[in-house]
Amino acid sequence: DTVSTSISPQLQEMQYNRDPDTVVTIGNPVEHPRDYVVWSICSFFHANPFCLGLAALIFSIKARDMKVTGDLQRARGYSKWALGFNVAALIILFLTILSLVIVWIIIAVEDANRRYRNHY
Repeated sequence: DTVSTSISPQLQEMQYNRDPDTVVTIGNPVEHPRDYVVWSICSFFHANPFCLGLAALIFSIKARDMKVTGDLQRARGYSKWALGFNVAALIILFLTILSLVIVWIIIAVEDANRRYRNHY
Protein backbone atom coordinates (compact mmCIF):
# COMPACT_ATOMS: atom_id res chain seq x y z
CA ASP A 1 0.00 0.00 0.00
CA THR A 2 2.89 2.39 0.75
CA VAL A 3 4.37 1.63 -2.65
CA SER A 4 1.14 2.50 -4.46
CA THR A 5 0.80 5.80 -2.58
CA SER A 6 4.40 6.82 -3.38
CA ILE A 7 3.95 6.07 -7.13
CA SER A 8 0.49 7.52 -7.34
CA PRO A 9 1.53 11.24 -7.20
CA GLN A 10 4.13 10.64 -9.93
CA LEU A 11 1.54 9.06 -12.20
CA GLN A 12 -0.86 11.92 -11.56
CA GLU A 13 1.87 14.44 -12.40
CA MET A 14 2.64 12.63 -15.66
CA GLN A 15 -1.03 12.60 -16.60
CA TYR A 16 -1.43 16.35 -16.00
CA ASN A 17 1.72 17.24 -17.96
CA ARG A 18 0.69 15.39 -21.14
CA ASP A 19 -0.18 17.45 -24.17
CA PRO A 20 -3.68 16.39 -25.31
CA ASP A 21 -2.91 17.29 -28.94
CA THR A 22 0.09 14.98 -29.18
CA VAL A 23 -0.66 11.69 -30.89
CA VAL A 24 1.90 8.93 -30.87
CA THR A 25 1.40 6.17 -33.37
CA ILE A 26 3.48 3.05 -33.16
CA GLY A 27 3.51 0.95 -36.30
CA ASN A 28 5.47 -1.97 -37.62
CA PRO A 29 8.64 -0.91 -39.37
CA VAL A 30 8.50 -1.53 -43.11
CA GLU A 31 11.13 -3.97 -44.24
CA HIS A 32 12.62 -2.88 -47.54
CA PRO A 33 13.49 -5.72 -49.91
CA ARG A 34 17.11 -6.34 -50.82
CA ASP A 35 18.06 -5.64 -54.42
CA TYR A 36 21.27 -7.73 -54.70
CA VAL A 37 22.91 -5.24 -57.09
CA VAL A 38 26.49 -5.93 -55.95
CA TRP A 39 26.02 -9.69 -56.24
CA SER A 40 24.44 -9.22 -59.67
CA ILE A 41 27.36 -7.11 -60.87
CA CYS A 42 29.77 -9.83 -59.72
CA SER A 43 27.65 -12.48 -61.44
CA PHE A 44 27.58 -10.39 -64.62
CA PHE A 45 31.33 -9.82 -64.84
CA HIS A 46 32.73 -13.00 -63.31
CA ALA A 47 30.15 -15.74 -63.73
CA ASN A 48 27.76 -15.13 -66.58
CA PRO A 49 26.70 -18.60 -67.77
CA PHE A 50 23.73 -18.48 -70.14
CA CYS A 51 23.51 -14.70 -69.50
CA LEU A 52 22.09 -15.34 -66.02
CA GLY A 53 24.31 -12.59 -64.63
CA LEU A 54 22.79 -10.11 -67.07
CA ALA A 55 19.26 -11.18 -66.15
CA ALA A 56 20.10 -10.89 -62.45
CA LEU A 57 21.53 -7.40 -63.00
CA ILE A 58 18.43 -6.26 -64.89
CA PHE A 59 16.07 -7.53 -62.19
CA SER A 60 18.27 -6.05 -59.45
CA ILE A 61 18.10 -2.63 -61.08
CA LYS A 62 14.32 -2.98 -61.48
CA ALA A 63 14.03 -3.95 -57.79
CA ARG A 64 16.07 -0.90 -56.77
CA ASP A 65 13.94 1.37 -58.97
CA MET A 66 10.71 0.00 -57.48
CA LYS A 67 12.13 0.41 -53.97
CA VAL A 68 12.99 4.05 -54.68
CA THR A 69 9.52 4.78 -56.10
CA GLY A 70 7.90 3.13 -53.07
CA ASP A 71 6.32 0.13 -54.78
CA LEU A 72 7.63 -2.42 -52.30
CA GLN A 73 5.46 -5.28 -53.54
CA ARG A 74 6.91 -5.17 -57.07
CA ALA A 75 10.37 -4.57 -55.60
CA ARG A 76 10.06 -7.81 -53.62
CA GLY A 77 9.05 -9.67 -56.78
CA TYR A 78 11.98 -8.35 -58.80
CA SER A 79 14.28 -9.01 -55.85
CA LYS A 80 13.25 -12.67 -55.74
CA TRP A 81 13.95 -13.04 -59.47
CA ALA A 82 17.36 -11.40 -59.08
CA LEU A 83 18.19 -13.70 -56.18
CA GLY A 84 17.11 -16.74 -58.20
CA PHE A 85 19.24 -15.79 -61.20
CA ASN A 86 22.24 -15.06 -58.97
CA VAL A 87 21.92 -18.41 -57.19
CA ALA A 88 21.53 -20.25 -60.51
CA ALA A 89 24.63 -18.53 -61.93
CA LEU A 90 26.59 -19.40 -58.78
CA ILE A 91 25.52 -23.05 -58.86
CA ILE A 92 26.38 -23.38 -62.56
CA LEU A 93 29.77 -21.74 -61.96
CA PHE A 94 30.47 -24.08 -59.01
CA LEU A 95 29.48 -27.16 -61.00
CA THR A 96 31.61 -26.04 -63.95
CA ILE A 97 34.68 -25.53 -61.78
CA LEU A 98 34.06 -28.84 -59.99
CA SER A 99 33.72 -30.75 -63.25
CA LEU A 100 36.89 -29.12 -64.64
CA VAL A 101 38.82 -30.16 -61.53
CA ILE A 102 37.48 -33.72 -61.80
CA VAL A 103 38.40 -33.90 -65.50
CA TRP A 104 41.87 -32.54 -64.73
CA ILE A 105 42.36 -35.18 -62.01
CA ILE A 106 41.20 -37.98 -64.35
CA ILE A 107 43.57 -36.81 -67.09
CA ALA A 108 46.46 -36.57 -64.63
CA VAL A 109 45.81 -40.08 -63.26
CA GLU A 110 45.51 -41.62 -66.74
CA ASP A 111 48.70 -39.86 -67.83
CA ALA A 112 50.51 -41.21 -64.78
CA ASN A 113 49.22 -44.73 -65.51
CA ARG A 114 50.30 -44.49 -69.14
CA ARG A 115 53.81 -43.35 -68.14
CA TYR A 116 54.03 -46.15 -65.60
CA ARG A 117 53.01 -48.79 -68.19
CA ASN A 118 55.40 -47.44 -70.80
CA HIS A 119 58.26 -47.33 -68.33
CA TYR A 120 58.02 -51.02 -67.37
